[in-house]
Amino acid sequence: MTTNLVHKITKATDLEQIKQITSGIIGEICWKASLSYGDELTLHIGAKIPYPQKSMAGKEKGAWILGTRATVWKLDCATDILATSEDDGEIIKQKMQVIEGNKIIILETSYPSLNLTIGFDNGCQLKLIPNTEDSSDLPDWEIFTPDRMILKVSGTRWSYTSSNSK
Repeated sequence: MTTNLVHKITKATDLEQIKQITSGIIGEICWKASLSYGDELTLHIGAKIPYPQKSMAGKEKGAWILGTRATVWKLDCATDILATSEDDGEIIKQKMQVIEGNKIIILETSYPSLNLTIGFDNGCQLKLIPNTEDSSDLPDWEIFTPDRMILKVSGTRWSYTSSNSK
């Protein structure tokens, strides 16, 4: 697997490595959906791992962590849009509980829109809708993996690098 490089997405087959990197998330449980700094949606998935920092004693993070970063999203359940990134933070916190405790059965990036769809075994789907015209350096979404790597998708580029900052 190629690491520490920025890859361009110009055709559907360019998404194959992203699919390989994220394949381990299928079948894992999303046990926490929360809003982080800047009201960005964060999903904690898989094994619960204690934070190493003493300031975070007693708190846990997911083996996989998905962050929406600079992207619009919506949560569809059955035929209704249950919540969107435009909703009030308190409403989001309440509505996102519907996916907590549910298994991820789909995680796919579509081409050419680069939308990310996460399907849960309760029938809900979280859809991330990046703005491929946005030229900011902020990723549209990112996934921290159990092997201390981070997958970042920004516009029509993606990278897979070490998440060890220290």
